[in-house]
Amino acid sequence: MIKVGIIGCGRIADLHFPGYEAIPDAAIHAVCDVDAKAAEARRAALGVSKAYTDYRELLADSEIDAVEILTPQTLHEPIVIDAARAGKHIAVQKPMTTGLDSAARMLDAVRNAGITYKVTDNYVFYPPIALAKQLMDDGVIGEPTMLRMKFVGGLWRGGWKVPQATWAWRLKEVAEGRGIQTFDHGHHMWTTAWFLMGAFEKVVSWIDTTLDFIDCPAVIMWKHKEGKRYGICDYTQATELPIPSKYYSCDEWFEVTGSKGMILVRRCTGNIQDGPAVSVFNADGWTHHDVPSDWAEGFKHATRNFIDAIQGKRDPLLTGEQATGILRFAFAVRQASDERREVRLTELGG
Repeated sequence: MIKVGIIGCGRIADLHFPGYEAIPDAAIHAVCDVDAKAAEARRAALGVSKAYTDYRELLADSEIDAVEILTPQTLHEPIVIDAARAGKHIAVQKPMTTGLDSAARMLDAVRNAGITYKVTDNYVFYPPIALAKQLMDDGVIGEPTMLRMKFVGGLWRGGWKVPQATWAWRLKEVAEGRGIQTFDHGHHMWTTAWFLMGAFEKVVSWIDTTLDFIDCPAVIMWKHKEGKRYGICDYTQATELPIPSKYYSCDEWFEVTGSKGMILVRRCTGNIQDGPAVSVFNADGWTHHDVPSDWAEGFKHATRNFIDAIQGKRDPLLTGEQATGILRFAFAVRQASDERREVRLTELGG
């Protein structure tokens, strides 16, 4: 039995807890949050034995084998390094951290500790995206050449209500130059692009603002390293549009075109589009796939990957090196917009 400690009991934790219910060889042992009431409420709701307000005390608990870190990204580095030194296996919520130097220090710590380390991005485990990848690998659309991704966000209409405390640290990140959409949520989009089409070579982008703090509308275009593979992503903040969503007030859809056909993934976080989650068009016409498309499914599969990685059954996804690559691309996106030029990933060490 792998005993896990959860560090950070905010909204995103709601999506991480259920993954352990279906895993017989792992269980949540303790929770931690600086808000004592929040920690105790989570402890009681989950029926776990311990609640902490200092993550160092949780790391000192000899019964805990692994931790999931679900704090704001500005806190990831010290917690990851301390957890590695304590010999705990680690899953940290994306994005891994706030800078490439920070990422390097974190990777050094986990390598020296010899523990399992993964950065959790649920999109690579979301069943429709995972199916799209499998179809591409099976050659259903031939050689992929173009990926188109669309994001539409609401504001306070539809989806979860975002607590004021969450907005506070989000706005602090905006002030430090990391956008709510193209950096934080962008990690999902850039991870999906990497997962489907491979490593990045160069990028151009235009990032505007809505309400002076939300980093869109935005258009990002890039080239992948392998062959003639390109991608484009557009962001729109539809401030007066109610978004049908059980989760955050946004939705995304994806289209991959290849030499022999195309794949559509119709929804992700929300439910703007009806119909089958995945459709393929090729010489045989349309083929539709009704795979599970609740956004939470990706978190459940990501949890299984973490436990499997600890047990040596599978590689962690994302690895620290893979997550650093995604982080590098996110910074290149911002730099390309700020400097109004094409940015190659090699300029940032990629």
